[in-house]
Amino acid sequence: MTTSESVVSFDVDAVIAAIEDALDDADSLHVVAPFTPETYELAYVDDLTHSFYRDDEEMTAHFDRIHEYAGIDFSEIGLVVDDLFPIANGVEYIATGLDYLTVVRVYTGREGLFVSLDPGADPTVVVEAMRDAVDADLGAAETALSTE
Repeated sequence: MTTSESVVSFDVDAVIAAIEDALDDADSLHVVAPFTPETYELAYVDDLTHSFYRDDEEMTAHFDRIHEYAGIDFSEIGLVVDDLFPIANGVEYIATGLDYLTVVRVYTGREGLFVSLDPGADPTVVVEAMRDAVDADLGAAETALSTE
């Protein structure tokens, strides 16, 4: 992991503040982690999430494992935009609803923001808060994912 400034080009603290302001209950925000296919940072982790782990080392190992699958998101974006919905300009976000939390991954080019929320929280609130807080278009398309 590295610092937010070296992970993504947008102001992560501004996005966190915008998300907290936009949520009906700021306590429903659990984790915020900016990421690219290569790296990530845990920029915000609440006390509840910390309580699930013995220590920071165990928590970091878990999020390292989660980040190993970031490439799958970017591959899926290419499939969705190029093959399944070619009229789309890109994928702005992917939300995964689980019984105990909701995970939202918001994209801008080759950068993203991983956010975990209470299961009842509206993931589009995160997307709109990020859209308002960053000076960039949201969405990743296959062409933005090329490493060449």
